[in-house]
Amino acid sequence: MKKIIVCSVLMVACCVHGFSQQRINKRELELLTKNAKAANLLKDDNDFSASSAAKWSTEGAVILSQKTSFEFDKKGLSAGKRIGRNFWGLLFAIPTLGSSLLWANANNDTKILVEETERRKLLLNDKYAIEQYSVLYFRLSTEGDAFAARVIKKDGSVTDIDFADAVRVEDIRSVPDLFRSYTDEKFSSRYRPAFFKLPVSDLEEGDIVEYEFKNFNTQQYSNNPDYKEFSPVYYLCNRSMPVAKQVIEVVTENDNYYIGYKSLKGAPDFTQTGSSGKKVYRWEDNNRDKISDTRFLNRIMELPSVKFQVIYARNSSKNYIWFKNEADMKKDISTEELTEKAKQFWFHPDKLYNTGDYTAGLRSGISGTIKSMYKQMKKRGITEAADDDYVRKAYYSIRANTLYDNWSDYAFAKVFSGLLKEKNLDHEIIVTTSNQRTLLNKVAFTQEVGWIIKYKNGYYCNPDEHLNPEELPSYFAGNQAIRFTYDNEKSKAANDVLPAADTAVNSIATIIAATLEPVNKVNMTVEKTVEVKGCAKESVIDEALALTPYMENDFKNYDGLGMWEGMDSKSEEKAMSEFTQQKKEWKEEKPKMMKAVAQNDYDFSVESYGSFKLLQDGRSFKKRSLKFSENITFSEVTATAGNDIVLALPALISGQTKIKKEDRVRSLPADVIYPRTLSWTISMPVPAGYTVKGLDRLNKSISNDCGSFTTVAKADNNTITITVQKMYKLKNFEASQWPAMLAILDAAYNFSQSKLVLQKQQ
Repeated sequence: MKKIIVCSVLMVACCVHGFSQQRINKRELELLTKNAKAANLLKDDNDFSASSAAKWSTEGAVILSQKTSFEFDKKGLSAGKRIGRNFWGLLFAIPTLGSSLLWANANNDTKILVEETERRKLLLNDKYAIEQYSVLYFRLSTEGDAFAARVIKKDGSVTDIDFADAVRVEDIRSVPDLFRSYTDEKFSSRYRPAFFKLPVSDLEEGDIVEYEFKNFNTQQYSNNPDYKEFSPVYYLCNRSMPVAKQVIEVVTENDNYYIGYKSLKGAPDFTQTGSSGKKVYRWEDNNRDKISDTRFLNRIMELPSVKFQVIYARNSSKNYIWFKNEADMKKDISTEELTEKAKQFWFHPDKLYNTGDYTAGLRSGISGTIKSMYKQMKKRGITEAADDDYVRKAYYSIRANTLYDNWSDYAFAKVFSGLLKEKNLDHEIIVTTSNQRTLLNKVAFTQEVGWIIKYKNGYYCNPDEHLNPEELPSYFAGNQAIRFTYDNEKSKAANDVLPAADTAVNSIATIIAATLEPVNKVNMTVEKTVEVKGCAKESVIDEALALTPYMENDFKNYDGLGMWEGMDSKSEEKAMSEFTQQKKEWKEEKPKMMKAVAQNDYDFSVESYGSFKLLQDGRSFKKRSLKFSENITFSEVTATAGNDIVLALPALISGQTKIKKEDRVRSLPADVIYPRTLSWTISMPVPAGYTVKGLDRLNKSISNDCGSFTTVAKADNNTITITVQKMYKLKNFEASQWPAMLAILDAAYNFSQSKLVLQKQQ
């Protein structure tokens, strides 16, 4: 169980680092300056010669040019090198006294370094654009991370931007995509890199802001394979503003590297320069208008894009696992062909072991991991449990391992299937894709295939940190899939449709007890309790569980070992002391983090954040819902009108967005990710000496094929009670249904802007 301790230490290091509001310190400033100089950023480049865009003179902002470059390398995990290549190794080395580095090298674990550089040149035509881009963001999480920025004035003079005023970003979710690298990991409770924001002063209409950053992102693989597929990159042609010119360059280290790609919906193709040694694959696109349909847009599925993947083949042959060559990769794939390839993967894993990361995280391979886990489960008596109980505990045993080793979908499916086979439990294999990435017939890379196990009527997916048995992530729900039996390659496969989540399963219920400050009646204290179910947990759970010891009692779910079992008394005492200190630090940092979240979620200023309590973590089959409570004091929630008080109580249903004029006419389908029900119950005592006016105006009810929005407001026993329900009935809506969806969105936004009047009694 030492793995949990190490993972907890890592989570503390990342989370505390990411949520401490502070100005960039001297050491960080020196590192950033040194890295920017070494990286030679913002050097002369013909791709950035443009200084105007007459075609879009009426647009607020235009990307004159942007260029994304990827360079691929391969280095061993060892101390003393660039932190970008051994960052995680160094973190793990702290709690393991350095033994993890020796262990990693002994197991031939390897990091492949992806060096990503992005440069953008933004023309700001109006005051709104100036306001929007007067703050720049950059990452400073590895030693090699670099950033540089400058302002080009209308008269052609150039001013470099000083980093000294940069401050750490408290809520890294707020970092715009324009400042994030494509090959960076997804933010999670384990991965929260340090980002800074930098103000840009004295901007004027017609100025150009130009910036460039370099990030070093690592991808891990094992067994030093002869064939390696990097994680795919998905690149959209359209942006939130027009793009005059955009370029992608993929630079390969030698002849062992190749690129496979698929251009979709009219996107350009790559061209290659260089025939031997280092090669450059270049993609160029010009004169792209901005995205018009931005709300609820599944961009990868609906917009012109190019997806590509760099492949390393040591034998200098383009030995594509799924495709004969690049041309074959660009074609659509039939269900029959995909089934055949999937069966090859499933029934002949030995042929794939040295070809990539299909068994990532399995240090003992597939069969070795199955035997080891089954042996552990047998010792704990799990193998004697009833079949359904055994299956669930096997799932949780895997989840305990994936927390540390980050298994692939395929690795999970093979091991989970193997554990079911040990008990002769019939099950089926499900092959599908993410509905946020691609359709089955557009598959181009093995990483786009999702592997699921179906046992009885339940679907079991790779559990990540939080998923429970029989829970489908939203990106799989309702998808087309292929299904075949686990133990017979010749059995006929069937087409399948995965269960679609619905409004009853996916819900967020919020209960709010609000109280006006009794003296000045300007501030408001809110006691808030939230319960989240189904797919809706995906949008909340990482944030809710960050900086909490949520893994502490995991062993209860699967009859596993406690955190301190197996240690001698001295080691146990030391470990418990260190963990107690960690929890103390978490307890201090959690309110700071949640205050920043509340400030981002609500229109009010947060005067103080009282407390956060995790009531139920949502990571148990028997208790699947996530529950937490918090205490927040907001400032200046009221205004005065003579002796009366104007109160913005409906604003407590946060997150209601005003749909802009340019987004009210739509040509593309809308995707709300999953159907769901959002509900709020708000109560507040009426202050002594006042009566409430305007409640009748808050009663609304609208319902159509897309959803509904219903509110009921009343006052009983001198207490205001407002109940609100907002429902999205479907996942996808055609463009023709957009007016009906607008009616729901407008009603919710207008309600959130409503006011009540507390009238002073005469």
